[in-house]
Amino acid sequence: MTINTSYSADTPVAQYAGSCGVPLPGNILKIINPHTGAVMPRGQRGELCIKGPTLMMGYIGKTIEETFDEEGYFRTGDGGYVDEVGRLYWEGRLTEIIKTGGANVSPLEIDAVLPSCPGVRRAQTIGVPHDTLGEMVVSCIVPHEGATLDEDGVRAFLKQSLASFKVPRRVVFLREDEMPVTGSGKVKVGELRQLAARQLGIAIPEAAA
Repeated sequence: MTINTSYSADTPVAQYAGSCGVPLPGNILKIINPHTGAVMPRGQRGELCIKGPTLMMGYIGKTIEETFDEEGYFRTGDGGYVDEVGRLYWEGRLTEIIKTGGANVSPLEIDAVLPSCPGVRRAQTIGVPHDTLGEMVVSCIVPHEGATLDEDGVRAFLKQSLASFKVPRRVVFLREDEMPVTGSGKVKVGELRQLAARQLGIAIPEAAA
């Protein structure tokens, strides 16, 4: 998939408002319920679907019917919403959005704030299974060498910028060599979820990893 939403380079930051912009000319997007396919009203979260001239023509080894819906939209597997003026807010892969206590939490939003916390070198937020919440928001942090960080301090810092339900209930501290990453440096979320769960004394079934 290529770029489908944006603003011109001289657009004021206030107009962007943290969004991914509006659809480029000729592009159309919709947000759907990922389970029913029903189109969601503006402001409500769901799966991002897109069609237009900047979209790829398909996937090698897949038919057109397997790639696009009956209206020609590509179901991206990404979560997000469109606000009242048509700006797209991308919240990450649907499989990575944390469902906690009836709310959806984007780890991207938390991880955008964490690097500004003094002493944080690297951070990745994940969801860990929880008996009553469904999932518990957990941030895994690699501190800078010599930095002194504690769980309460990190949570207090995040409370200054995030709604209370988005603030991680637990913070796990790791060494750089403990953070599971791919050869390109991308975090292996499944392995990190297992590692964090072990440190917190939580058992995760293999199917949920």
